Amino acid sequence: MIVGRIADVAKQKNTLPAAIVRALEALQNVDLGKLEPGRYEIEGDKLFYLVQDVELRTLEESRAEAHHQYADIQIPFSTNERYGFALPQDLAPSDDQLKEKDLAFYPTPVGESFIDTAPGTYLVFMPKELHRPCLAIAGKETIRKAVVKVHASLLGM
Repeated sequence: MIVGRIADVAKQKNTLPAAIVRALEALQNVDLGKLEPGRYEIEGDKLFYLVQDVELRTLEESRAEAHHQYADIQIPFSTNERYGFALPQDLAPSDDQLKEKDLAFYPTPVGESFIDTAPGTYLVFMPKELHRPCLAIAGKETIRKAVVKVHASLLGM
């Protein structure tokens, strides 16, 4: 997992993978508040983002997830959001949708940690990294966010 602030991308350019930089730079000039929810391409199917309006969930209502073909860059826009994360583990998926959606849900991982984020923050979850997005911090509400999908081939994987 990588955590940073979108405003700091120019300073971090030399330390981040080039595809992550391209994605974050593309979103620096986008007003997510004015876009309709949906998919927006940056570099076709290899690099695109989803604008989502999602109801935040409690820990009990959520599940850890991972993707194999894409990294996720999660960017909260309208409110704070909590994320769970854990190092890759030898867990069998409890709901395997990898072939259809590049998505698998997992039982609660051992050693899961949590981080609270604010708008302007980004989190990068590499392929196969367990993460639990859309967790409420102070109460359930709807969040506007972007999720950038970066194909593993752009990351040398």
